[in-house]
Amino acid sequence: MIADRIVSGLVTALVLTAVIEAACGFIIGIRSRRGQLIILLANLITNPLFNCILILVSFYISPSLYYYCLVPLEIIVILAEGAIYRSILRPRMQPFLLSAVLNSCSLFIGTGILYILHH
Repeated sequence: MIADRIVSGLVTALVLTAVIEAACGFIIGIRSRRGQLIILLANLITNPLFNCILILVSFYISPSLYYYCLVPLEIIVILAEGAIYRSILRPRMQPFLLSAVLNSCSLFIGTGILYILHH
């Protein structure tokens, strides 16, 4: 059923993103429980919405628009999470740079993992 596959994909994307960004945040120096929780909460806010928009665009408009929407949506996510990190986390690293690094890691590592799992 299509709905089951969509929900499964959303959950997989969220879990992969949360784990990858938490691990990368830990490597960068965000090791406190509070810091890790904020990374998780930021992803809980942005990731499902990001992926739902991509699914809706691909399904209802055109699958070829997926890649045209990916970059602008990633930029919006980086700005949103950067704002969250600036106001709540106050990391030593510039918050928007932190967001860009974490999101880049999750995009590239997550895409690689999903490619391996599906091939």
